[in-house]
Amino acid sequence: MYAMECVVCGESSGSSEDFADGQSWVFRHCGRNPSHHTFREIITRPWRTWRHA
Repeated sequence: MYAMECVVCGESSGSSEDFADGQSWVFRHCGRNPSHHTFREIITRPWRTWRHA
């Protein structure tokens, strides 16, 4: 899952399996807020483990 977060105000995009969704959010956000030009990419990768007996 991918999400983007504005470092200036803390607002973030929703999580999505498609990176392009977060990227589009960044372009819209910085278009509305010209001084917000620093973003953080948040990647969540699920992991599953199990024990062998």
